[in-house]
Amino acid sequence: MLHLRTVGLVTLALVLARLAVYAWIAVPFGGLTDAVCQYDCGWYIRLATEGYQSDSQWDTLGPVPNWAFFPLYPLLIHAATALTRLPPGVAGIVVANLLFVGFVVAGVIYLRRTRPNLDPMLWVLFVVLFPFGFTFSVPYTESLFALLTVATLLALQRNQLLSAALLTALLCATRPTGVLMIPVILAACTQQLWHARHAQDRILVLGRVLLPLAVAPLGLSAYMLYQYSVIGDALAFSHVQLLWGREWRGPLHWLIDGLSAWDWENILHPNGFPSKTYDCAWALLGLTVAGFLTWRRRFTEAYLLAGTVLLPLSTELHSLPRFVATSPFFLFTCCQALEPITSLRWRVAIAGTLGLLQGGVIVGWFIASNALY
Repeated sequence: MLHLRTVGLVTLALVLARLAVYAWIAVPFGGLTDAVCQYDCGWYIRLATEGYQSDSQWDTLGPVPNWAFFPLYPLLIHAATALTRLPPGVAGIVVANLLFVGFVVAGVIYLRRTRPNLDPMLWVLFVVLFPFGFTFSVPYTESLFALLTVATLLALQRNQLLSAALLTALLCATRPTGVLMIPVILAACTQQLWHARHAQDRILVLGRVLLPLAVAPLGLSAYMLYQYSVIGDALAFSHVQLLWGREWRGPLHWLIDGLSAWDWENILHPNGFPSKTYDCAWALLGLTVAGFLTWRRRFTEAYLLAGTVLLPLSTELHSLPRFVATSPFFLFTCCQALEPITSLRWRVAIAGTLGLLQGGVIVGWFIASNALY
């Protein structure tokens, strides 16, 4: 069995090699730092350097939309910039990739507990080479959110409710979908309370259960309180979605809208309008994998993956490919599907294919392809 330190060092070496390839590909696109910083990256870097109250001057939208971006990742970039004196764009890349290494190692620990027959090196190679895996290396919240998600579930498996609640609070300060973990904490606390129903010191047991429930939503609560203190709207992060064209109509409406559009040809025009049907296909794929996880009785994983799809799908289709493809549970399932392939020749062929596809995808990202946003 591989030691976790070995896994971490191998992952770090692969990530550095991948970044070197990205830097080589990025030469015609202005260099790595500029090429990887597409779409939301600009908002995160601006928040890290100037905060929420600054005038973002982003097209004609002004400073308001930056409330849609939760604070934890910009704070990490700000801290890394202050500690290392690196430019914010470089610091964002460094932070994202260190968090990615942490996610891969945490994934190995989680897989050993939930899928003990899975080769850890298969997981490492798969997640590094997976075409959409590049997102974990760019200044986005993907690597942070994935690491915190897996770390929270590991804490729950060890019955460390308070640690899990603290990690959930960080999740809630990273993305709106972090709130999906709060019911998981509630279920774990309820289960512990039930198991301890005959304990003599019930007040102590009740305190141990209520404290995690109070801690779990603190990340979101603190951000809402800050918004209220600055602009008088505790739900500004939700209300500004209308400026992005995101309107709550329910998941079914947007699925029907995507299927009826049947606009696959938009993929061939990466800088034009995004393909609703392509985005819809990813949503359906995510829900299908969630259904498979339910069938395999991995209920928590199924719930979190389905929630990752349905919550943003309530307001829009766009960005769903990224949300689905970077979900730890989607990646775990895809990796496990490769486990029966034991032939070295086939594994090398699959690894090479995934690597080539990722090379094409990263070029698409460098030209700001809507399909990858």
